[in-house]
Amino acid sequence: MRADTTPTTGYVVKMYPRFSETFVVREIAAREAQGERIAVASLRAPTDPRFHALLAGVDAPVTWIEETAGRSSGALWAALRRAEHLPGFAATLPELLAEEVAVAAQAVGVALWARENAVTHLHAHFATLPGRTTRLAAALLGTGYTLTAHAKDIYVPPADPALLDRVLTDAAAVVTVSDYNLRHLQRHHPAANVVRVHNGLDLDALEHHAPLRRDRVVAAVGRLVEKKGFEDLLDAVRILRAAGDPVRLVLAGSGRLETSLRERARDLGDAVEFAGALPQHEVAALLRRAAVFAAPCVVAPDGDRDGLPTVLLEAMALGTPVVSTPVTGIPEAVLDGITGTLVPEADPVALAAALRRLLDDPELGRRYARAARTRVEQFFDVRTQAARLRDLSTAVSTAVASPQAPALQPAGVR
Repeated sequence: MRADTTPTTGYVVKMYPRFSETFVVREIAAREAQGERIAVASLRAPTDPRFHALLAGVDAPVTWIEETAGRSSGALWAALRRAEHLPGFAATLPELLAEEVAVAAQAVGVALWARENAVTHLHAHFATLPGRTTRLAAALLGTGYTLTAHAKDIYVPPADPALLDRVLTDAAAVVTVSDYNLRHLQRHHPAANVVRVHNGLDLDALEHHAPLRRDRVVAAVGRLVEKKGFEDLLDAVRILRAAGDPVRLVLAGSGRLETSLRERARDLGDAVEFAGALPQHEVAALLRRAAVFAAPCVVAPDGDRDGLPTVLLEAMALGTPVVSTPVTGIPEAVLDGITGTLVPEADPVALAAALRRLLDDPELGRRYARAARTRVEQFFDVRTQAARLRDLSTAVSTAVASPQAPALQPAGVR
């Protein structure tokens, strides 16, 4: 238990650290660098043995909110006895009883963790499990909460649309990463208080290098899932190779489509390298040596899509010309013909033509790279992002200090 009452923002995430969510680590590091105190509640025990160097720059203590209370009636009862003294317990009890046992139990766990660690504000990443849990925890504490909505959590149809709406509309502020997401949320959840804060980069760590004398290599990085569009990229490479182009593709990442993607690339031989999931410094090294970075994103059949891939911004910052698609917020960073090239999604022919153009025209690549770096510096600096999130947390904490702060409505009342 802390001996002081220094304001602390509690981050609630499904799993921390998570190899594919470097944006969370970078955001926490940036907020700490601006003097904030952060603590992290992880709803699942970390299972990923891989390590990002970024983690070494974070001071925030991490607590795993155990799920045992949701699995053991004795543990659940003990947690409820501890929670009955929380200021919002009586008002929130009907909602806890209506929730899934595991979610309710972890909400109690997050609330107790927050109280014992002098957490003054809760912020969740993703509106799904973390948002759902944080909403109840904040109600138990009598505080407000904020959350960051990304993409899958708002575009894939939820099992309970009303619950998603409540998680979003009860938040004091919903942060999202693109203007495209902002418009979507405002259209589908008009009562939510949505603000756009782009994902940010630590630009001091991403030195720009002009794309000179690089091998004819296309780089792609991301989880091997439908929304990344890597099937189209393999087809584009096949088109180029069939035309006699010696282009090579290095595809970094892992995921459930790996077997089918490898099978799809079988006829391409050593033209395609599957590099596996890489730590951050190796991703940066790959981006620096590639002549082009490709992010051929698509909207997956289940509605899932990328918000605005962080690695796309990293390529732009480092000086690697980019080719992408106009999915969700990507056109907010990639201005077609200025900071990169956009091609229609699911169009391998157009993708192959765009890649060939950049591979054949280094001066075009240099022009894109310079403009891309300028745009990233103007709109995607993590220091700006951290300051805006700090201001949001402060505003919410100040507002809920008022006894007139609104309480959550019981389930079904809204």
